[in-house]
Amino acid sequence: MTKEKLFSTTVALSILSLLLGVMAGCGGSSTTNTPQPPPPPPPLPQGTELLYVGDNAGVIHEFGVDPNSGKLTPLATVAVTNPATAGNVRLAADLGGKVLYATTAVTGGANVASFLVDQKMGALSPVAGSPTLPVPPGQLVGGPGNLYVIPDPSVDSAQLFSFHIDGFSAALSSAQSFALPGVPQDLSIFLFRTSFWLGVMFESSSGGEIAGIAPDSTTGVVGLVPGPPTSTGGDKPQAIRITPDAKFVVVTNQGSNNVAVFSLDATTDVLTPVPGSPFASGLNPGPLAISPPLIPGISASGKFVFVANTGDNSLSAYSIDSTGNLTPVTGSPIPLGSSAQPSSVAVDPGGKFVYVSISPQKIAGFALDASTGALTPITGSPFSVGAVTTDMVFVP
Repeated sequence: MTKEKLFSTTVALSILSLLLGVMAGCGGSSTTNTPQPPPPPPPLPQGTELLYVGDNAGVIHEFGVDPNSGKLTPLATVAVTNPATAGNVRLAADLGGKVLYATTAVTGGANVASFLVDQKMGALSPVAGSPTLPVPPGQLVGGPGNLYVIPDPSVDSAQLFSFHIDGFSAALSSAQSFALPGVPQDLSIFLFRTSFWLGVMFESSSGGEIAGIAPDSTTGVVGLVPGPPTSTGGDKPQAIRITPDAKFVVVTNQGSNNVAVFSLDATTDVLTPVPGSPFASGLNPGPLAISPPLIPGISASGKFVFVANTGDNSLSAYSIDSTGNLTPVTGSPIPLGSSAQPSSVAVDPGGKFVYVSISPQKIAGFALDASTGALTPITGSPFSVGAVTTDMVFVP
């Protein structure tokens, strides 16, 4: 190429580049700037605990818990199933910290669901294939390979449902049903090394009773433990929990204003009232939690019992000794507010904080003294949820 041609070509390219630049500045270019998606939120601070709260409209509220202060930070919300099927939400966590299970007390659509838990972000990912119960579901617990669900007490149905859990995807299969001696109010489970015990309580003509269930960990088929049900020592039982070492079973009797404690024989599954049981409580005891909570691989006896009293809007705290005896903690019961109507109680995995869901649409948080059981309100408590709470659970 001659010098003259090279010069002409260079000039032409320069002019073309200048024109293109002018056209772009004047909007004459067909090129558009594609908006970039916002960057993902950063992972939660190290040690953040995850608290999930169910409401009365079919929604789960996600919170991060500061392991030092106990402060709650809202993260996100997720519907249990189709928003059209919205009712009271009940929750249960997989002890491995990987799956959250939920029910919403309605019919006419999917009403049982499982979610994969993102431990770094707290986000919940719905697992496809949510099943449907023919009656509104209520409380639930997870066992090895199976999820057990009782109907909402309002439907007066004496059944227990068992779903198989897919070990890879956490998807739930259609439920098998099993007849119970009465309409269940609550249930609790303890996992031994090679078996587990499932207790379901209900109200009979003679008062509260507990039926032991012996599930098959492979098939999920259940059967009653031989022998008659055990009396709860009161009327209208509301909540049942098992201490982390499986030595004791604790029950709240709302109709008789007491808390009953039973020793559990791990070999025969027989329940025996401990000396002094039942123990006096506040007015109309309901929700119940035990600290420290059950953490896989850690043996703990259960040092404190917390009971929310719906009749006088208070929280009772008890120490529980090696014999199962309950002793009120100094300063107990703690007032929660004149119209608190507590609906659930939860203890964080570290055993440092206690939370109570109260009206209107809030959660009261307390720092727990691990030596005395004394409770001190957390700075900023109560925390707003923005919805009427029905249940809450930590994912360990």
